[in-house]
Amino acid sequence: MQVMAAVDSIQAQTLSPEALNHLLSTNPVQIPGPQLNQQFADTLNAQLAGQINPFLAQLRTRLGLVVKAKELGGSRVLTITPKKIAKSRRRVAGIYVHGGGFALLSANDYTAYRMAHDLGVVVYSVDYDLSPRVQLPIALEQTARACRAASRQYRRVVVAGSSAGANLLFTTVLRASRGEFDPPAAAGLFSPAADLRAIGDSYVANDGRDPLLTRDTMTKLVAAYLGSTPSGDPAASPILANLRSGFVPTVINTGTRDLLLSDGVRLHRTMRDAGLDIRLRVWEGMWHAFEGVPGLPEGDRALGEVFGFLEQHL
Repeated sequence: MQVMAAVDSIQAQTLSPEALNHLLSTNPVQIPGPQLNQQFADTLNAQLAGQINPFLAQLRTRLGLVVKAKELGGSRVLTITPKKIAKSRRRVAGIYVHGGGFALLSANDYTAYRMAHDLGVVVYSVDYDLSPRVQLPIALEQTARACRAASRQYRRVVVAGSSAGANLLFTTVLRASRGEFDPPAAAGLFSPAADLRAIGDSYVANDGRDPLLTRDTMTKLVAAYLGSTPSGDPAASPILANLRSGFVPTVINTGTRDLLLSDGVRLHRTMRDAGLDIRLRVWEGMWHAFEGVPGLPEGDRALGEVFGFLEQHL
């Protein structure tokens, strides 16, 4: 049985009307049975695309975006080109890696659209293969190939990723920082899935408070992605990676209701202790990947802050 997140009158006073309505009208994703199977994933993805794609088609028209499927470094991407690109940004690009627990959603993504429009640069949204059809390291290698190709093609690259996409992106940027290819100028991580061991206070405290994600769903999504890889492998849980090779300037965005709040807070501390250039934004009353909800004032402000940070490094 699905249960919507409860909101007390004391909590409601700090939320926008749009955020309050979302919390009171949204059920978290639930996966039936003991594990995620391919049939359910395909059915749910078709339902999500049916809900999301008409809105995105309207948004493309309203913002004047040109969206085309292509390959970048041998990986599938959606190329999102804004209506106007300033001369100074013609050799600048963005990479976006979508969320969805490694199994859901697609490169056709609201936040990717906003990244291209708000920064005024071409954005390549990585269309990686989804689990349970494939497991780690397939999506990771596809993300790395796209980022490597962009680093060779453009003078400067900034990157952003949400949830599972932030996981893939972090490990990719870390590989670049170790010398595999030129690292991007800066990174934005939305609700990063930094520790696939699924440990931390928020996995208990926010289970049932997050309107998007439950601990049961997260556990099944992670199992479908990992396959035989241990959750404590740094390629799966980048919070465990050795950061001595450095990293790029980064901002982490999360919320007090985010099931993965602990991941973001702990990743921030780990990076700070390593002496890296890292910032953390925790939004009052917000949930997992809330900035991906169109029309949400808190989401608009969060995107503005993260993309403003990336813009400083263009």
